[in-house]
Amino acid sequence: MKRILYYSLVLLVAGCGMLQAQERIHGKVVDKEEQPVDGVAVVLQTLDSTYIDAVVTDSLGVFLLNREAGQTYRLLFQHLLYEPACKEVSTADVGTVLLTEKDYELEGVVVKAERPQVKVENGALKYDVPQLMKDKAVSNAFEVVKEIPGVIGTDDAVQLLGAGSPSIVINGQLTTMSVDQLISMLKTIPASRVSNVEIMYNAPAKYNIKGAMINVVLDQTVAEKNMLQGEVGADYLQRHYAAGKAHGNLLYSTSRLNIDFLVNGGKGRNYMGEEILARHTLKDQVTEVNQSDRGKRHGTDGTMRLGMDYTFKNDDKLSAAYYLTAGKSDITRVATTTFHTLQSEQPAEERFSRTYVEGNNALHNVRVQYDGHSGLMAGADFTRYRSPGFQTFVDRNSESVLTDLQNNSKQDISQGALFINHTRTFGTGWTLNYGVHGGFTSSKTYIDYLYNKGNGYELAPDELENNRQKEYSANGFLEVSKSFGSHFSATASLKAEYFKSDYTSNGVKSTLWNDWALFPNASLSYTVSPMHVLQLDVSSDKTYPSYWDVTPQASPLNSYSVVLGNPSLKPYRSYSGQLLYILKQKYTFLAFCDYVPDYFAQLPYQNTSELKNIFRYENMDYQLQFGLAVIVPFRAGEFWNSQVTLLGGRIQEKLDHFHDLSFDNGKYFGQFKMNNTFVLSKARPNLKLELNGYFVTGAIQGVYEVGHISDVSTALKWQFSDDRATLILKWNDIFQNNDPHRLDIDQPGQYSRIRMLNDHRCLTVSFIWKFGGYKQKQHEAVDASRFGKSM
Repeated sequence: MKRILYYSLVLLVAGCGMLQAQERIHGKVVDKEEQPVDGVAVVLQTLDSTYIDAVVTDSLGVFLLNREAGQTYRLLFQHLLYEPACKEVSTADVGTVLLTEKDYELEGVVVKAERPQVKVENGALKYDVPQLMKDKAVSNAFEVVKEIPGVIGTDDAVQLLGAGSPSIVINGQLTTMSVDQLISMLKTIPASRVSNVEIMYNAPAKYNIKGAMINVVLDQTVAEKNMLQGEVGADYLQRHYAAGKAHGNLLYSTSRLNIDFLVNGGKGRNYMGEEILARHTLKDQVTEVNQSDRGKRHGTDGTMRLGMDYTFKNDDKLSAAYYLTAGKSDITRVATTTFHTLQSEQPAEERFSRTYVEGNNALHNVRVQYDGHSGLMAGADFTRYRSPGFQTFVDRNSESVLTDLQNNSKQDISQGALFINHTRTFGTGWTLNYGVHGGFTSSKTYIDYLYNKGNGYELAPDELENNRQKEYSANGFLEVSKSFGSHFSATASLKAEYFKSDYTSNGVKSTLWNDWALFPNASLSYTVSPMHVLQLDVSSDKTYPSYWDVTPQASPLNSYSVVLGNPSLKPYRSYSGQLLYILKQKYTFLAFCDYVPDYFAQLPYQNTSELKNIFRYENMDYQLQFGLAVIVPFRAGEFWNSQVTLLGGRIQEKLDHFHDLSFDNGKYFGQFKMNNTFVLSKARPNLKLELNGYFVTGAIQGVYEVGHISDVSTALKWQFSDDRATLILKWNDIFQNNDPHRLDIDQPGQYSRIRMLNDHRCLTVSFIWKFGGYKQKQHEAVDASRFGKSM
């Protein structure tokens, strides 16, 4: 990793030197509020009006002409919404050019209109990002996604209103990236690179994604001449402990070839902890358990990507990329646990435990994709993932050591996929999409346990696990869509999937899953007028558990709790429906319903045969959610821009056979979110202030009763040096309430109360510097959603 960072710095320094050698005429165009103006025609003439060259400004308002400064030239600036401008220049750096907006007057009345925030096209809600984000204190593409109406985001995850966790793609391209991996990538893409975001409650079948999807569309500018651009940035984060991050990006562009290089890394520590009160019923006796658990995680991680896109003369495009991510983490947890048997004269027993977990992981991914101008799309993807780990666990009381354990583990995964899709459009207005996708995965898991019983650590052969899981998948889809006039459009698809998973545990072979499944999906959209749009989406999906969660393994957490694998865990199906009404291309009203049979989640269970609390993923009979939501944006002049999201609904989870009991829990819940942006100054200095907050009344998860959650965060953004430099100061979770107020279990024979003490409050200082008119290239990574451990 050190070598990668060293070569990255060399490339960045070389890139800066090459940029300094360029002396072509360049500059930037802004409006009276010093906001970039894209789409401005910049015409270069001699002083006698002889034409030389012309370009169009990009989304940053930047232009670069194919002419070096050697004499005095005339520049003409033309845009439909602005007054024409003219400037004579004799140097390469034109500087900043100010354009004045045109006023359209009718009998002394100035007509002003607000751009629509959302448009509905082919079942997708399309948001104009430059318009929505022009005053926002956002620095990267992930922060842009979190600001989109209907998206609820935390530091590392997003939820789509009425649809749960959506898939994410970039520029509508097929990708094997997991949501977590893609979010990490989005954090490295500048916000100015995003041209629009599309929300799809029912993803088109060609993406090989079932259910909701967010498509992040990046601005793509074709370079007329060879161009090297880049960005560097650094973050300082202060939670309970300090942490740091840094990233660098380079993009080399020609008229047909784009080569992009990305490297980033981070290092820091995190604080964690819980306070637990439990009453454990064992053999008609109730033992009260009080536990105080504290821990810290020290982690180092890095990412590197090298990608290439080549566009042929017939507009076919060939893309290839190599992606590497690696990291190391050390987690140390210490806990003090007191066991006291109620209505007993026996004294309380106090036990002390220490858990140390060391983990490493490395993921390599190679991807090739071909996009044809005739609607053909084909590609291949291969991933290699390795994750060795080591754990020590010591549990003792005041007199002796009760458990002294060492545990070695290793996960080794190879995954490959091939796909080919084709789109045909007929003269009658019908569009036909069809394709196939096939994949193979081999996951090897090794776990051993060594106990120290006074004679050093000795292997326990009967607990050794040496397992292999092989998966074969194949699916084909057929999708038809048509617009009936200007008011009604419809899309329907059917996907057939075959999935088989063979499992070998210590030489014993079995089959986990072997079945066919059909996934019907449909979207209907009716436009009464541009001011009134109705849309209905119905979709189905299937979710598989991670490889580690179906491995028969045991990971002790402390003197009282242990995490177990569940080889009997089944995938779950989900069926979703959303009805949207969009008023004035601005206000959104939503009704939704989700039914998920066999839904699984990690649940605790107080064992009735020993004094242990077991955490294990369990399949429920079903989960049912339904509710109503509304999104209302409003603006008060040019100073205050706000957006309010309200949601009310009900969640129900049922399981008839949960060990020796059952539950059928339901709860009404509400959610309130409000984002506010205040424009403190648009001139020099260019300052924006954000104040955001949300409140969730509470929910349930299986046997858990989850208390309310709240968050208040703020951010101050300062742009300077012609917007090439950005300094951002953020303070997240100011009142440190972003964990549930409580996690309670009160079932027959099962009682506990948990108070979480995780480290969410964070003060962040970020500095970003762009050079060469930098625009980050899009990139894909690998789906690692089923890799790694759950702790």
